[in-house]
Amino acid sequence: MRTVVLSRLRLQWTRYLMVLAVVAVSSGFMTAALGLSSTLTASMTNDLAAQYKNSDAVITTKADAMASFSSTPQQVDELSRVDGVDSAWAQYTTVGVPSSKDVSSDGTPATTSNLPEDPAMLPAEITEGNFPSGDDQALVTESIADKYKVGVGDTLSLQEMGGAPAGEGGEGEGPGQGAQAPSAAKEFTVSGLTETTATGALASVWLTGEGLTSFSPGQVSGDRPLEAIQLTLDGPVTDARLQELTTTAGKILASGQGQQTELRVVTPEQLTEEILDELAAGSNILTMFLLAFAGLSILVALLVVTNTLSVLTAQRARELALLRCVGATSKQVRRSVLTEGLVLGTVGALVGVAVVWGLAVVLQASGIIGAVTVTVAPRDLLVGFFTGIVLTMIASLGPARRAHGASPLDGLRGSRAADGVPRVRIVLGALILVAGAGALVFGAMERNPLLGIAGGLASFLGVVMTSRLYLPPLVQGLGRILPGGQPSRLAAVNAARYPARTATTATALLIGVLLVATVLTGQHVARVNLLNELDQQRPVDISVPADAGQISADQVQELSELNGVLSVETTDPAKAEGAIAQIDAVQSLNNSAASELQEKVAGIVNLAPGELQGALMEKASYVSILEIMLTVTLGLLAAAVVVSVLGIASTMSLSVLERVRENSLLRALGLTRRQLGAMIRREALVISLVATIVGLVVGWVFGTLGVMSLVTEGMTVEPTVPWPGYLAIILAAVVVAVLASAAPVRRATRVTPVEGMARVD
Repeated sequence: MRTVVLSRLRLQWTRYLMVLAVVAVSSGFMTAALGLSSTLTASMTNDLAAQYKNSDAVITTKADAMASFSSTPQQVDELSRVDGVDSAWAQYTTVGVPSSKDVSSDGTPATTSNLPEDPAMLPAEITEGNFPSGDDQALVTESIADKYKVGVGDTLSLQEMGGAPAGEGGEGEGPGQGAQAPSAAKEFTVSGLTETTATGALASVWLTGEGLTSFSPGQVSGDRPLEAIQLTLDGPVTDARLQELTTTAGKILASGQGQQTELRVVTPEQLTEEILDELAAGSNILTMFLLAFAGLSILVALLVVTNTLSVLTAQRARELALLRCVGATSKQVRRSVLTEGLVLGTVGALVGVAVVWGLAVVLQASGIIGAVTVTVAPRDLLVGFFTGIVLTMIASLGPARRAHGASPLDGLRGSRAADGVPRVRIVLGALILVAGAGALVFGAMERNPLLGIAGGLASFLGVVMTSRLYLPPLVQGLGRILPGGQPSRLAAVNAARYPARTATTATALLIGVLLVATVLTGQHVARVNLLNELDQQRPVDISVPADAGQISADQVQELSELNGVLSVETTDPAKAEGAIAQIDAVQSLNNSAASELQEKVAGIVNLAPGELQGALMEKASYVSILEIMLTVTLGLLAAAVVVSVLGIASTMSLSVLERVRENSLLRALGLTRRQLGAMIRREALVISLVATIVGLVVGWVFGTLGVMSLVTEGMTVEPTVPWPGYLAIILAAVVVAVLASAAPVRRATRVTPVEGMARVD
C-alpha cells in the first residue's frame, strides 16, 4: 500500500497543491507567533545584558530589580576604594539635541550619558579615535557621526532637551511671548566613534562626568534616580564576596542620603535574568494573543484539509474498492489514507517552517528592523512543524474512517453515500448557540464584560457547529435567484448536490468573515459612540485663546476652508472670556491628521500650536489607538482568511476533476465553453456570497453587543453599520470567487467533450 500511496502522490500531485498551501500557511503562522515571542525575549536579553557586559557585579535594589535608588558622586568614589573593588560606575543619563556646523538640528533627541572612570567598563566598542581625555570631548556613535557629518576632531553641539534653539521663541511680544528661554548649546570635540549597536540601552553621546555636569547641571548631583551601579572586582566573583559587598555598599550608600531602599550586589547575569522575568508578562500576553489567532487559522485549515481529503477519497472509490477486491484489507485502506495525510502534512509543514525561518534570517541580516534581534528558536520550528503534521493527521481521520467502512461493491458501482445531517452536532450546536446568545444579550444589557465575552465565544461556536443546517439551503436559494440563466441554475444544483462539502467550504470562509466583521463593527461602534460622548462632554475641538488678539474675517474664512474643519464660531474680543474662536472638527482625525490641522490653525492665527486649547488631540488619540488595534487584529485574521480562500479554490478544483464526464456531457448537449466557465464561477460566487453575508450579519450583531457589554454604565451605545468596510468585504468576496475559480475554469474548458466522456475516472 505504501507503493500505491507514493505513486498516487507522484502522479496526481496537482490535486494536493491547495492542501500543501493550507498546511504551510498554518504551520508558518504558528512558527511566526512563537518566533515573535522568542524575538522579544532575545531582544530584551541583549538590550539588558549590553549595559553590564564589562562589569563583574551590579548594585541594585533588593525588592525589585527595576526599582531605582539614588547616590552621589562622592559615594560612588568611596565604593571604588573598597578593598577588592577596582572601579565603580554610576551611569547617569539625560537627553540632548545634537547639531553641527554642517547639519542643523532637526529636534531628534540623543541619549547622553557619563563615561566610566575606567575605560574598560565602557559597554560600547570604540571603532575610531580615543577615549575622551578632557571634559570638552565626547564619544559619539557612528550613526550620529554620519547624520551630522562629524568625525574625530570635529565639533558637535549639544542642546538640552526642552530648550529652544537660538533665534526661536525667546522673549518678545506676540504669540511667542512666554515661551521657554533658549539655553546655550555646548560644544564638544569628538575624540572617538563607537559602533552603532542594535540595543537601545546604550547612549548615543558619551561625556565625562564633569562634561555631563557642565552640559546638564543637576544630573549627577545625587537626586537623579539610578537602577544600578556597576563594579569591577580584582578577584573571583563568589556568593560570599557578593554578600560582603552587599553589606559594605548598603552602609556607604545609606550614609548622608537617608536611603530607605534596601540594596544588594548581584552578578550582571542574575540581574538581567530577574529583569527579564519581570518584563516577560507583557510578552507572554502578546504570545497568547498571537497563538489564539494561530489556533484560529489551524481551525479553518482543519476544515479545508478535511474537506479536500474527503473529496479525494470519494473520487477514488473505484480504486479503493478494486484494491479491496484484490486482497487489501480495510485496515490497509485506512492506513493508506492516513499515510497520504502524513506525507502531505510533513511536506506542507516543512515548507511553512522553512519560509518563516528564511524570512527571519533575511530580516536579521538586512538590519531593516533596527534594534530588534530577530530570533526563531529550535522550539518554535519544531512546534510549527509538528502542528502541520498533527493538523493533517486529524483531518485525515474522517476520510480514513469512510474509506475503511466503504463497501467494495458500492465502490465498483461508483455510487456514493448520501450526505447525512450530523444531528448530534447540530442539536448540541443549537443549544450552545441559544445559551451563548442569551448570555451575550444579557451581558450587553447589564454592561458585564466577562459575560459578554463568554456569550460571544459560545455563540461563535454555535454558529459554526450548526452551519451544516442553514448554509446549504441558503446556497441553493441564492443560486436560484442569481441572474444568469441556465448556468446559474446548474451552479446552484452543483453546490447543493453535496451539502456537507459545500457547508464545510462555506464555513471556512464564514469564520474569517465573521471575525473580521465583528472586529470592524466593534471598532466602528466604539469609535462613533466614544467620540459622540466626548463631543457632549467637550464639544470644542480647537479653542483660540483671547490673548491672540482680534481675528479678521479673512482668517475666519481660511479656518473654515481647512480640510477637516466643520465650523468656526468667533466671539467679540471685548466680551471674550478665555477664547475668541471655537473650531469644530470632524471625528475621524487621528493623531497625525489632528496635529497637522492644529499646526495649520496655529499658523493662521499666529500662535504656537501648544497655545491652542480644546479636546482635538484627546479625541485623536482614541481614534489612533482604535485604528492601531483594528489594523493589528485584521492583519492577524488575514491568515484565517487566506486559508479559507485556498479552501474555496481547492473545492472548486476538485469539483471540476470530479465532474469531468458530466461537464463533457453538458458540452455535448450544447453548453458552450463560456457557459461552462460561467457555471463554475457562479458556483464559487454563490458559496462566497452566502458565507460573506451570513458572516457580516452575525458579525454586526456580535460587534455591537460586544461593545455594549464593555462600555460603562450611563453611556448609551447607538448601533451603527460601517458600510464602507462591509461593501469592501462583499467586493472582496466577489474577487475571491473569481480568483479561486480561475484555475478550475481554465482546466474545465480545455477538456473537449469527446476526451472528457472517454475518461474512466
